[in-house]
Amino acid sequence: MDSKLFLVTQSGSVDALYSLIKKHPCMLQNADVLPFIHTPLHEASRTGKIDLAMELMILRPSFAKKLNSDGFSPLHLAIENRQVELALELVKFDPSLVRIHGREDLLTEFLLVCPESIRDANVKGETALHVTVANNRYEELKVLRGWMQRMRKIDASSTEIQVLNKRDREGNTALHLAASKNNHQSVKQLLKCMSLNRNIQNKSGMTALDVLRANGPHMNIETEKIIQKAGGQSAASLSNVKKTSVFLSKPVTFKEYCSTGMARYRSGISDGTRNALLVITALVITATYQTAAQPREQDDEDLSILDIILQIVLMWGLNTIAFLVAIVLTFILLPVGRAYTWWWKRTTQKKVPHPKTELLFGGLKTMV
Repeated sequence: MDSKLFLVTQSGSVDALYSLIKKHPCMLQNADVLPFIHTPLHEASRTGKIDLAMELMILRPSFAKKLNSDGFSPLHLAIENRQVELALELVKFDPSLVRIHGREDLLTEFLLVCPESIRDANVKGETALHVTVANNRYEELKVLRGWMQRMRKIDASSTEIQVLNKRDREGNTALHLAASKNNHQSVKQLLKCMSLNRNIQNKSGMTALDVLRANGPHMNIETEKIIQKAGGQSAASLSNVKKTSVFLSKPVTFKEYCSTGMARYRSGISDGTRNALLVITALVITATYQTAAQPREQDDEDLSILDIILQIVLMWGLNTIAFLVAIVLTFILLPVGRAYTWWWKRTTQKKVPHPKTELLFGGLKTMV
């Protein structure tokens, strides 16, 4: 790198950069000639000069994919030097940068340093998952899938749902892209994720199954079978679904009212209150079960028919009702896990209208 350009990069001044370019218009172009070179973007990324790095990305995007003589890209250096904010900005500008092969597994390192970046999308609406599938990077796809399924943060479940079902500007999810490429391995990997919506339609009104069938005679029959087995349908089979606006304008049914009320109660209850109520229901379950399992010994000859009836009604009837109510309350109070959510969607996907599913992934979780 030219010494003058190196000093400007060290200063991090965008104005100084343009002053130097004004004097030497071909300076950046000359720095882009060699296949392996420590570019100004490498140095800006290493030292955390965000403003200068973004300006260099605009002026010379090719710098971002250059490897220096040590085999590192600018993103590599940003991660290695813990410049998290700068690394995030680089990937937002071009998510494909995580796929650059250098000396290390960049995708894994990037996820470890910047786990939130898995949600980020570029101007085309593409996440790292979109880019990975679109470029047939099977190994990187497995890394992303494994990362999402093993996240244990508070928002891990919502992150997995959002990333797997994120649409680009054309309305395509990663599953759409894998199906359009007739890529059996990628489709199979994506279908292993329980939070994946198999029947999202893109802006052309096509589901992943429709996109796959658009390959015509080149379509992989096995891919079609696994999509259908996983619950994937064509848009034609979903044609009876009404628009979301029509669905929302309909009166709320009693079933929906109860479901919404329960969901609101679950989301509004604090952890402390939930734990206290769970302790109470556990005590009720224990007491009623012990009463039924070990009834009080009493000589039936001393009891009248009325006493026997009252005993049956009070001890067995009310005891059973209390036991069942406590069981139901326990299930209501327990947080819903991903396995239950997956089972619910799989068993109701043919009954629940499509707009409800779309609203679910949009954040209105009370609709299901």
